[in-house]
Amino acid sequence: MRQLQLNIEPQLDARISDFSGPSWGSVIDAIRQLHTGLIQQFYIYGEGGVGKSHLLSAICDSYLELGKSAIHVSLLELLDAPIEAITSLEKYDLVALDDIETISGVKHWQKAVFHLINYNNQEDGQLIFSSRCAPIELKLELPDLQSRLMQAVSVRLPDGQSYSDREALVKSVLNRRGILLDPQIVEYLLDHGPHKTALLLQIIERLESLLKGEKTKLSNATLRQIYAFIDEY
Repeated sequence: MRQLQLNIEPQLDARISDFSGPSWGSVIDAIRQLHTGLIQQFYIYGEGGVGKSHLLSAICDSYLELGKSAIHVSLLELLDAPIEAITSLEKYDLVALDDIETISGVKHWQKAVFHLINYNNQEDGQLIFSSRCAPIELKLELPDLQSRLMQAVSVRLPDGQSYSDREALVKSVLNRRGILLDPQIVEYLLDHGPHKTALLLQIIERLESLLKGEKTKLSNATLRQIYAFIDEY
């Protein structure tokens, strides 16, 4: 269901339940409305690394679990594809278009996305867009597309500055993946690790690989090595 003759965004390991911190309330509420059909078009934005792609991937997974078709596509990867490729997306119940800002200056792709929106409106499909900037800040040459995007329900993603958000994310991912980390590592990661969601998820994946087969209680020397590894981020 996910594969097209396109450069499709690789599937990322994330679930909607991972984004359970207090600052994510409005985002999760909008996703619930998306699931129930109250929202047809959803626009998320925020600076690089805040988890936009991971969230899109998680939403697509949730649709697949409900027996619906969903696909996550990076427009940055699509720019060199034939314009006709956009029609391949029309058969999906949900299309998540990442990096919408990258079609600025590429008017033929702006027209293609505009027609996809119109098609989805007619067929009761749903679309999600992600960008580093708010809809009103997009620099698009096609006013009709800018207008359509501004009509979507839009939410800015939390930037990771909240300790509670990071703690909820890390603990949720660890529990979901069955990863047992020394509490000192978790504490150090939250206190001294990166704040951005994408980097936190990368570190957890790397730590799982590095510590595979190791005892839950680690030596001080091993802990120092792990702290140094976290500091590199």
